[in-house]
Formats: sequence, structure tokens, C-alpha cells
Amino acid sequence: MQPKLPFHFDMETADPDDSMTLAILATHPKVHLASVSVHPGGTDQIGVVRHILRLLDREDVSIGAGTPKSLASRVSGFHQQWVGNFEHSEADDTAAHIMAKTLHQFPDCTLLTGAALTNPHALFETGVFFERWFCQGGFAGDNIIPKEYRLEKFDGKLTCPTFNLNGNPLAAEALIAIPMKERRLISKNVCHGAIFTKADAELLVPFRNHNKGLDLFLKAVELKEKALHDTVAGLLAIDPSKALWAEVIPYRKSGGWGCLEAEKHPDKHSSMITTYIPDLSDLWMVMKP
Repeated sequence: MQPKLPFHFDMETADPDDSMTLAILATHPKVHLASVSVHPGGTDQIGVVRHILRLLDREDVSIGAGTPKSLASRVSGFHQQWVGNFEHSEADDTAAHIMAKTLHQFPDCTLLTGAALTNPHALFETGVFFERWFCQGGFAGDNIIPKEYRLEKFDGKLTCPTFNLNGNPLAAEALIAIPMKERRLISKNVCHGAIFTKADAELLVPFRNHNKGLDLFLKAVELKEKALHDTVAGLLAIDPSKALWAEVIPYRKSGGWGCLEAEKHPDKHSSMITTYIPDLSDLWMVMKP
């Protein structure tokens, strides 16, 4: 049996797909979810994350928080409909401290980010960082994506705003510029086409009783079909072979993000970005226990 991949997941809670991804990662047979950090980290957010982990018998997972600047609610109404009532809770430590402890214990840990990059940047400022990072965010435009692979709504674009990177663009620019063994971005051009439907769920129903996280995920899908941006990123972090990739230099321009061809800029540290997912059903089956 192959050893499990250690993961740290940095997430938010406004969109349900982060929490649905958490459910998959918490009990996936190929993943050891060591820790989670929440942006910005309000007690309502920590409470729902802790509640989900408790439902999945994963109370051992450490939870870190950023520094919320207000007491505003940041948990969508969907969460209560999905997992029931939960209590507000405090984090185990700051996001940066939790990530540093995880890296010390698991130097080969994968960082998966589904939120603004404020928490990972706080870790970077301590002088350490992950060597393997999968980031939901970024945009591969017409110069990177072949015509036959483009989503119609993005055809003709070289740059486009992307939510997570624009949540803290200075942090994003800093983290994208540093050298690391493996940095992969899941492009808006790709993940916006990844709609998980109830028909897709039928393929996984035979396995739901064998895995608590998958069962909880499918209960969410029964309530709402949606694009699963962070879930796509998480599944590709488990199995990158399910997508086609290009080597690029991401950049920011006028509020949008794009990519340059890496071979034209050998002086810069490159990243990989998704260009196409050949078979979405095959990708969804990565969830299978």
C-alpha cells in the first residue's frame, strides 16, 4: 500500500465547495489531511469546519485561523441546511503557526489553497514555505489554451480577474514568484466548466457507504448542483494526470491575471497551469474510495 499524501488545506466558507472539498480530503484513502486553515478565520467559520471534521471522525485535524477584521458572518446558509446546527469555536492556533507545525512534521506536505492567499503569505513571511502547492485560481488565456479547449465565455481573452488571487493580489504575486518543486494553478478557464451534477453523483453512489466524507459530499450535491472549483483543485492535487498542463509565468495586469509562455522567460520561476480536463467523469472518480 502506498503511503498517504499529507495535505494542508487553506479554505474559506462563503462558497460551499470549500467545505465539500474538506469532506472529501478528510477521509480520502490516498490523503492524510494533517491540518486546515481558514480565511479569515471567524469563530463561525472555525465552528462549521470543526463540526464537519467531527462528523467525519477527524477531530485530530488541527485548525488554524487568520485574522478576521470584523465579526460579520462568513458562513453561507447552505452549510446549516447541509450539516445542521453548529457552535462557534476558536481555532487551535494561527494559520501560520499551524502550517509551520505541519511542515515540520511532514516536509513533503501538499498545500491546497481555495481562498485568498493571506494565510499562506503569513507563513511565507516566517521564512518557510511548502514545496508542493496546488492553487485554485489563475487564468490561462488564448496564448496558452488551444482554441478547441477554450470555454466560450473566455474565448478572446488574455487576462481575466480571478477571485482567490484577487483576494490578496500582493500575496499572490509574492508566492507565485518564489522557487519551489511543484506549483500548479487550476485555471478559471478550466474549473468554470467543471459542473458536478446529480447524474455524476450516480456514478459515486455505490461507494458512498464505504466512505463518510464521500457520503457527506453527496448529501451536499443532493441539495445543490454547482461548479466545484476547489474540489477540482483538490482532486488534481491527488492525481495531476487527470488534466493537461502548460508551463507558464503567471502575471497580474489591471485587475486581471494571465500567463506568459515559460520558455520565453527562462529567468523567471515557472508554474504549471491547467489547460484542459479531457474526461470530467474520470476526474470525479478520483473521489472513489
